[in-house]
Formats: sequence, structure tokens, C-alpha cells
Amino acid sequence: GSSIKDKFKWVDVWRHGGLPDFATASLRKAFGEMIKGGEYGFVFISYAYWAGLLDYVGAGPVKVIDLHDFLTLNNFQKSGKKRFAFGKMFEDEVSAVGRFDYALSISAEESLMLGPFCPDTKFVNVPISSEQRFLSASESPEFDCLFIGSANPFNRAGMDWFFKEVYPMLKGQARIAVVGEVSRLVKGLPNVTLIGHADDLRDAYSRTRLAICPLRSGTGLKVKVVEALSYGVPVVTTSWGLTGIVQKYDNGCCLADTPAVFAEAILRHKDNKEAYLRLKKEAEVFFLKGFSIEKWKAALDAVFLRQG
Repeated sequence: GSSIKDKFKWVDVWRHGGLPDFATASLRKAFGEMIKGGEYGFVFISYAYWAGLLDYVGAGPVKVIDLHDFLTLNNFQKSGKKRFAFGKMFEDEVSAVGRFDYALSISAEESLMLGPFCPDTKFVNVPISSEQRFLSASESPEFDCLFIGSANPFNRAGMDWFFKEVYPMLKGQARIAVVGEVSRLVKGLPNVTLIGHADDLRDAYSRTRLAICPLRSGTGLKVKVVEALSYGVPVVTTSWGLTGIVQKYDNGCCLADTPAVFAEAILRHKDNKEAYLRLKKEAEVFFLKGFSIEKWKAALDAVFLRQG
């Protein structure tokens, strides 16, 4: 968890504006010494928080930033949405990203949002990718739905909503598993299995019919959604779970933003084999189309090999 000092630092940022600058004096000095020691074709920086390091980079190297998230929105959500100085942080983020030749984004939507403000930066969509790991559909899975996640604030809020609003509507008809650190924050309930750590995610996915993503906030592409699709496991998700994915339908996911629709989607695909197999096939086709290793390699080649 964060220290009290760190929490006060973030509160100050949220209230008074500006994107935090993590390029400390000692880091700048060390980076400056390193960059003087050789000729580099590329300078790759992860997160705009460290964009200040470009002060030491000349005109020669190609400058690449890995965005990860729309930081202004991310900090806005973490702030509790109170007394947040949106304008200054957004201006700083745009200014930082605009210093780079290429911006790598895992979210197509965030590229579309930031791109117009950074006309000299080429945005390249580089989604999360993984090997194809499709599982055969089990006739009698141990669980009807599965959530895997850390204990970050977005997962905690999503699980809170699911168990307060959706779980009662399932009326004891669905078997649920919660895997990962977030399971420690879930109370023991009937038909709910809590698994603090899974040594093998393939084993966890092989034991379920569906994955769920009941998130109510968050930025960037949801790794848990792509991960489930890589196993050929369909997902029931809110709209927030599809952030970063432009194709909202025919993608192996059931979009469900209300408790009643979310519960109905779980029960329908639990009991209707034909509907379930149709959604599973969608998941596999969509994963291969958008998130294969080949897609990821091609996107990176367009930057680092200047192909495409």
C-alpha cells in the first residue's frame, strides 16, 4: 500500500493540477550520463511521467513512448472525482506525449482521443497479445463464471458491485470462483469459491464456463478480458471491460451494464449449450483477428523496423 506521504503527494497533484514528474534530479543526472556514453537509434520511455528525461536527448534518436493509459482519466478516477484539476493535467499529458515521434497505445480509443492533440506524434496501436491457448468446452465445468484480478481499486469496486447487485439476482443458481489478491476482500458466500493464488491460469480457466469483468471504471485495454479470450473463454462484461476494444459486438463478450442483464447473461450461457458454444466461437475468432502475437509483432515492426 501507499505511504501516508505518497497519499498526500497525490492529493496535492489532484487538487492543484499538473501531471506528476517522476524524472527526479538523481534520475536525470544518471540518465544524462548514460545517454552521453553512446549513440542510440531509439529512446524508449514507459509512461509520460518520465517524459522529462527527453531534455537530455538530442535530435538523433527516434523517441518512443509506451502510453499504457490515458493518465489524466486514470488519475481523475483515483482521486475520487473531487476537486480534480483536469485541465492542467491534460495539458501536461498532451505536451509530454507530443514530444515523442511514436506513441504506443494498447487502447485504440485512447489513441483516437490523444492523437488529434499531438499532430507530430504517430500513434501505433499495440494491443496486449499472447499465444493462442484455446481450451475445449467442458461438459461439466466446476464453475459457471470466474473473475481473476489483483486488489487494485478498480477490481475492488467491480467486485463490490457484482456481489451487492448481481449476485442476489443469480439466486444461488451459479457457481462463482474469484482468483487472485482481490479474493481476500470478498466475504465467504454460498456458491462462491475464493482462490488466493493460482499456480496455473490455464487450470483455472479450464474449470470455468465463463469469465466475468464487472468493472465500473478504469483506463486502457483490460488485460483480463484479452487473457480470457486467449483461452477461448467467453466474457460477461460491463462497458468498462471493453474500453480499448473498438469492436463492441461479435467479440466473444456479452455486454451487460445493469445487474439484471449481467445475471441473465451468466445464467443463459450456463444453461443454453448452443448459445454458449456460439459465444465461445466468437471469442476464438475475435482473439485471432485482433490479439495474436503476429498482430503485436507487426505493430512493433512498424516502429522499430520502419515497416508499414
